Amino acid sequence: MDRVDILIDGSNFYYLALKKLGLRATDFDFEKFANFLADGRTIAEKGKRFYTGTVREKEGDIRTKKAMAEQTSLFTFLDKNHWESKKKDRIYWIFYP
Repeated sequence: MDRVDILIDGSNFYYLALKKLGLRATDFDFEKFANFLADGRTIAEKGKRFYTGTVREKEGDIRTKKAMAEQTSLFTFLDKNHWESKKKDRIYWIFYP
């Protein structure tokens, strides 16, 4: 039986899917999406990964503080749903509606 890994680039996924659909990341059904992509194949153990840059707070900038809180919620949500979050410390802010 074929086994697959599901790897999602968080930034591209946000701008090309979630933003256009008007969805918050925590409202999206990642499990259903992963199964759709797997197309009947078995998803490998620890085979669901979400890659993204982490938000850095800019002092006095309420948007970065809000973005950090929303991103932390996303990482918690993914973890609870057996997704591995791969983070890079590269971005200053990202907005997850």
